[in-house]
Amino acid sequence: MITTDRSHTQSPALTRHDVLTGYDAVCSLYGFVPSLSHWRAWEYAAYRKFNLTGRTLDLGCGDGRYFKLIWPDLSDVVGVDIEPTVAALGRQSGVYRSVHVAPAHQIPEANESFDNIFANCSLEHMDHLDAVLAEIFRCLKPGGTLLCSVVTHRFVQWSLLPQLVLLAGFGEAAETLQKDFLAYHHLANPLPVDEWERAFAHAGLAVHAHVPILPKHNSGIFLLMDSLWHVRQGAGGEMGDTIYPFLSANANFPLAFKSVLAGLLDMETDWSDCSGAVFLVRKPEAQV
Repeated sequence: MITTDRSHTQSPALTRHDVLTGYDAVCSLYGFVPSLSHWRAWEYAAYRKFNLTGRTLDLGCGDGRYFKLIWPDLSDVVGVDIEPTVAALGRQSGVYRSVHVAPAHQIPEANESFDNIFANCSLEHMDHLDAVLAEIFRCLKPGGTLLCSVVTHRFVQWSLLPQLVLLAGFGEAAETLQKDFLAYHHLANPLPVDEWERAFAHAGLAVHAHVPILPKHNSGIFLLMDSLWHVRQGAGGEMGDTIYPFLSANANFPLAFKSVLAGLLDMETDWSDCSGAVFLVRKPEAQV
């Protein structure tokens, strides 16, 4: 089960210290990928507001490294990923008892078999959201919880690179950049927070906490870095293939980028309007 030290009707607030501590943690995995370390730092900070125990399903598990970083003491964990090669990495990680290759709306597990479902930045990419949430409801025990991170509509609205290219007068290039950005992320559900809440409610799940992540200034810089990283190179691959060797050759980069992140945090004036969100959602207890 998942618990929080605050009332279940309140959302735990993040602080500057929380995010910078999260950055220190995720640097062990993504120290030379600044956009990823930036986003994951906020997620990590939000997840650490909760405690997770019991049998857990990691939905869209990937290679398991980030899950292990957040929940190092969990041992009864099952993974699901739709990509066979990614699922194979998850199996090799030793994090999971088993890893299924399956779509999220067809989870090959029994009814009411999990205390928790964890879905890190995966629900927004899924084409059958209502069916996925119904499957989550089916697999959770009564009183079980879904802990997830998602993107909001601001993720699209605040995408800086296409806007800057458009301002420079290159409308066609701006349109291509935005199209490629959305295609890369496969954003099927970049929903406003209230629409996420309605989708959970439609599935019979009740929101018990909502933690906004990446307000406007942090979002703008993250989205600019992420867009540049994934711009296609003429010779093949993406810009990140060139940027990563350059950054990783400088051991000072992770600490130096932390200073940039600290400055961005100092700039924020509204921590509630964000391009991402972490939700704690619960299946109702069984009726006696």
